This record gives sequence, structure tokens and C-alpha cells, in this order.
Amino acid sequence: MKFFILLLVFILSCNALPREYALLKEYLASKDTNLGLRILREYPEAVFADDLRLMIARELTANKTQRETAINLLISINPRSLRDDLKPTLVRLWKELGLDLKAAVLKDPILFKEFIPEVRLTPEEVSKVASELQKRRMHQEAVSLIERHDAIQHCYLLSRSQRALRMPQATQTLENCDDQSAKEDLAVLLFEQGQTERALQTLQLIRDEKNLDNARFRMARSALQRGAPRVAIEVLNAMKDSYRKEFNLGLAYFALNEHQKALDSFLKALELSQNKEEKTSAHFWIYRCKNSLGMPDAQENLIKATSGSGFYQAIASKAVGVPIHNRALKAVFKDSSTPKTASLIKSIKEEFPLYYRREAFRRLEEFSASDVISVASFDPNLAIRLSVRRFGFGSNVYNAVAFPTPFQSFVERASQTYNVEPALIYAVMRQESLFDTRATSVANARGLMQLLDSTAQEVARKEGIPLRDVYEPETNIMLGTAYLKWLIDQLNGDYVRALAGYNAGPSRVRAWSHYSDTYLFIENIPFSETRDYVKKVLYNYYVYQNLLE
Repeated sequence: MKFFILLLVFILSCNALPREYALLKEYLASKDTNLGLRILREYPEAVFADDLRLMIARELTANKTQRETAINLLISINPRSLRDDLKPTLVRLWKELGLDLKAAVLKDPILFKEFIPEVRLTPEEVSKVASELQKRRMHQEAVSLIERHDAIQHCYLLSRSQRALRMPQATQTLENCDDQSAKEDLAVLLFEQGQTERALQTLQLIRDEKNLDNARFRMARSALQRGAPRVAIEVLNAMKDSYRKEFNLGLAYFALNEHQKALDSFLKALELSQNKEEKTSAHFWIYRCKNSLGMPDAQENLIKATSGSGFYQAIASKAVGVPIHNRALKAVFKDSSTPKTASLIKSIKEEFPLYYRREAFRRLEEFSASDVISVASFDPNLAIRLSVRRFGFGSNVYNAVAFPTPFQSFVERASQTYNVEPALIYAVMRQESLFDTRATSVANARGLMQLLDSTAQEVARKEGIPLRDVYEPETNIMLGTAYLKWLIDQLNGDYVRALAGYNAGPSRVRAWSHYSDTYLFIENIPFSETRDYVKKVLYNYYVYQNLLE
């Protein structure tokens, strides 16, 4: 009996809220500002501290005698740590209390973007704010900011946003800009426009060797991507020796069916490789060249690629018939401790779902292997990120949680409805959202399968799927799978091009028709984001095929 009492006490202690959260729960029920201020004094580093500061300030602004306290609370807030639903309140109170607009802009240019036209910034501040706007694809705001200050001093930043907006004056901005990165971009832009002579003249204006080499590399890549491998070879040969030079020379020669020259280049690339993934890529393409040339030792390079990493390790492993992913899912860890921290995080999740992930990372050092694996049972996204931060990418703990299969009934239903393999659905879902049901991209793609509102609405209408909440897992998985199936059908059953279309749009993919060879197509996708996306999803797909067999 005593044992069971002790066990019950232990279970209750594991599930009990930490004191700061119990006090927060009491504050939310009472709105007692004195209690709120006490929590801030006792727990100034709590993950919810800035949210609490804002909530208290909101209560205090109604009382004129407490406005100074409210102002002090507001100016101490880090806006980037606020919950999204509280951010408009901060902006409103900032305006109502007449606080420093420039200070707000420098704290968070995105949140306080409406203040930007009203403030004057130093050159360094312009660069910082414009760069942040560009990261969020707010290019029109960046252009307006720079043009109101000093367009010449910030000409390179200005040109980046002008090109993103396809403004015709982008070329002139680059031509008038002395920045070496601007000269690099100008040479590439002229080359892409077919003004080869002017592009070569611009190369002569680039004094920085790194910028010069980058310009040549980007020009060569542009030539390869538009199906002009001989032009690419000519440009690449002017570069300094490097892995990227030789690897892309190999691709160009392979595209021309000059397999011996391609082999020579890939062998040089192998010598110049600087990490496991580069070595793996070189071995795979050496195998392809040797195989085309009928060389008996080709298989040796394919086998070497299976022990590497990345996309080509997966392709080689599948070809040879060995497991792609280190299957540590059944690993027995020396650490057999009870997952106390995971239990605590789960108790916070049940009461405060907006804070538990931040609390987990605040307590990162407290996580054992058992804790991370326990977290995977209720939040695979958090478990994967914790495994990387705490134990490292590729660790046994990472391998144990890296490829989960959540939402199984929804995935199975979508798979059966649209005849799309569960492995492919999981592969897309993992890359798109890492299984975060509330994931939202910079482009406002939403949910597990990262759907734009326009795409979700169109697919829902066509398929007759009720659309109330695009974040809802079952709805998102059904819509995403339906869209993926439509792309596969539109692109003649080609998974590679369908995945490229899922990321970049089907119309773009149809224009990328210079190479019928699957691997040449992948390597010459013009957008690096889409190229990396296709490789990662295919890697996930082959892993899930293994795991689901």
C-alpha cells in the first residue's frame, strides 16, 4: 500500500504545474495586477514574462495614476517574444501612450511597420531595417524606406528589392552602384538577359576575387539551367579550382554525353570535396559516368555513396538495397531515467499550449534521451528539434524520433482516397512543416502540408471538402494530398517534377524542360530552395518507404 501511495505522489508531482504557471493561471482568472507584478519580480525570465507585462500594462493604462508603470512595462517588452494574438495590442498601446516610434521600429520593424514612414534612421539602422523587411518579403516597404533616406548609399539593398518586385529600374540601380556585390549581380543579370558582351565587361569591373568567382559560377549555373552546357563549360573554366566548379563541369559534360570528361571532373570534385555530402554526391556521379562508360568498378563508387549522407546516399542505398536511415527506433539507451521533464512539459502543454515549447527549450539541459522520446508521443515536431539541439543531428536520439508517423488514420484515409503512397504524404509533411500543425510560412502557407489559402480554397471546391479551418490536421492532409495527386497527374506521374511543382508551382516546372534525365533535371532546377526541397522530400520518401514496409 505504501508503494502505491508513493507512486501516486510521484505521478502527481510529475504532472503538477511549475509554480510560476500556477500563479499565471491564478492571475488570468483574477486579473490582479499586483499578483502579476509579483510574478514578474519572482520569475523575470519566465517564457511568458513579456506576455504578462503586456497584459498588466493593458489593465494599468485605464488608471491614469498607473500609466507610468504601464509605460515602463511596455518599453521593457521584447516584441519578438510576444504571442501573435497579443502583438496588435502592443501596437495600439504604443500609439495611444505616444511612445517613441523609432524605438519601436528598431525593436521589431515587421510588427511596427506602419511607423517606418514616420521615423528618420541612421545609415546603419536603414540597413538593419531594410534587411529584415526583405527577409519577410516586404520588398515594397524596403524600397520606400531606402528611397526616403539615401538610395545611393544603400543601392545594393535597393536593387535586391527592386529585382524581387521586377521593377525595370533595378538594372540602372546596379549600374550606378559601386558595391562589389552589386557588380556581381549586374554581371549575372546582364548574362541572363542575353547581353553577354556587357556581362563580360562588367566582370572586368569586379575587383573582389570572391565576387568575381561567384559571378562566373552563377552565370555558368544560369547557362546550365537554360540548357546551354557548352556555354557553362566556357564560363566554369575561367573559375578558380573548387568543388563547385568541378562538380558543375561534370554535370555539363554529362549533359553532352561526354562521359569521360564528366568522369574526370567528378574525380577532381571528389578530391576537392570538403564534407561528407559533397563526397557522396561526387561518388554517385562517378558511378553514373563509369556505368555509362561500361567500367567494371562502377559499383564500388555506388557502394561508397551508401555510407555517405544526404540525397545521393538515399538514392545509392535504395539502388544497392541497404537501409537508408539508421534505424535507431528500437535503440536501447543506457539512460533509463524516468522522463520527468517530458511529464512536466506535457502538463504545461495541457494548460498553456502556447508556452510549452518555449519552456522545453528553456529547460534544454534537463532533457534526457528518455525525455525526448517521451515528448515524441505528444509532439513529434518538438521531439525532433530537441533531439538536434540536445544530442545532435544524426545521434541515436535523433534517429529514434526523426521520422515519426503521426496522424495515421488521416494519412491512411487521404492515401486511399487519392491513391498517393503514405510514404510520399509523410515525406512532404515532414519537409513542409516538420509535423507542426500550426506552422505558417513567410508566404502564409499554413498547416501540416503548408497550403496557401488560395490553393486550399480551390482544392476544397474541386474536391467537395468542407474547409472551416485550414490548420485542422485532417482537413489539411486531405487538401494537401489532393493537390499533390493533381500535380502528379498533371506531370504524367513524375514524382520529381510533381514535388518541384508543389514547392514552386506547376507552370514553372513545365518551363524547366531542358533535361529528361531525372538527376540532371534535379541538379538544374533554377531555384536553390526548390532544388533542396526536392532532394529532401525524396530522401524522406525513401526513408518512409523503408519504415512503412
